[in-house]
Amino acid sequence: MNEGKAQNFIRYLSSLTGGEKPNTGALAALKRSVAFEPGTYPRSFPYVEPWTEGLEGWRRKAYYLVAGLFAHHQKHQEGRPFARAYREEMEKRGSESLEQRFLALLDSDEEELIYRLRQAVTLLSDTAFDWAKLLKDIEAWHKTERRDQIKVAWARQFYGGQPAGTQGGEEK
Repeated sequence: MNEGKAQNFIRYLSSLTGGEKPNTGALAALKRSVAFEPGTYPRSFPYVEPWTEGLEGWRRKAYYLVAGLFAHHQKHQEGRPFARAYREEMEKRGSESLEQRFLALLDSDEEELIYRLRQAVTLLSDTAFDWAKLLKDIEAWHKTERRDQIKVAWARQFYGGQPAGTQGGEEK
C-alpha cells in the first residue's frame, strides 16, 4: 500500500473535524457507518469512495472501517502505534480486562477484526495514535503471512514496555 495515500486520507479525515467550521454532516455519516458492514452505508460513500479507487474487497473495507472509527475517535498522533496507545490506556485505567480484549483482537480474522477493533477504539477515550499506520495494518490483515507479522509487531508494541517476569515476558 502507498504510505502517502494512507497519510493523505487521514489528513483528509482530520480536515473534516478541524477549523472553525467542522463538516458535521460528513462526521455524522461516517460515525453512523460503523453500525453497518464497512463500505455499505450509502451516506458515507461521498467521503470515502474517492479514496478507494482501484481497491476491492478487504482493502476497500479497511478505508471505510478507519473512516468510521476516526469519526468517533478523532485523536491522531503520528508515529504512535495503536498497540502502544492501547497499552497506555490499560495502564491508565488499571484494567486487566483490556489485555484480554487486546489478545482477542490479535486472535481475530477479518470479520472479527471489524467488531473487535470498533470496541478497542471506543475504549481508548483520549489516547491518540497513528491512524495512517493502523490503516496500513488493517489493509494488510487479509493476507495470512502479513497478518501474522502485524500481530507480532502489535504484541511487541503492547508488551515491549513490561519488565521481565511480568505477563508477556521479556522482549528479545
